[in-house]
Amino acid sequence: MSPLVKRYLEERGAAFSVVTHRPLISFDDAKEILHHDPRNMVKSLVFRCADGGLAIVALRAADRADYKKIAGAIGERRADLRMAEADDVRERLDMEAGGIVPLSINGARVFMDRNILELEEVVCGTGRNTATLMIARSELVRIADAAVADLSKSAPAAS
Repeated sequence: MSPLVKRYLEERGAAFSVVTHRPLISFDDAKEILHHDPRNMVKSLVFRCADGGLAIVALRAADRADYKKIAGAIGERRADLRMAEADDVRERLDMEAGGIVPLSINGARVFMDRNILELEEVVCGTGRNTATLMIARSELVRIADAAVADLSKSAPAAS
């Protein structure tokens, strides 16, 4: 777990648990490695903003990002929406791919897809791709300092 994430959670008195595991990057990795309901898994994407800031966007892992909606929520033009560089995310947020957590670390703005509000428990990153955070959705909403918006396209129905 990232020391910055751990401090953020502890300073806010958050109730959570962490499980360690081999590295994971993708939703498929998470479904294979973690013994949690995939419907509770949340992925987070980090975008670079025109003002130099970072925006973390959290979605249910099975949902597809709607970049037009994300750009609108962040206040960027869709054509200007860019993912943050991995080095920038590591340096500024102390997070790595496969371990992004939707918390307002070091001033990052956080946006949470409305579909996350349907979950009871959230399974998400800890800043590291070798540990996963389990936290009640209500607890995450309390501490994340997130704007809630419609940011996803639902995943196609399984056949």
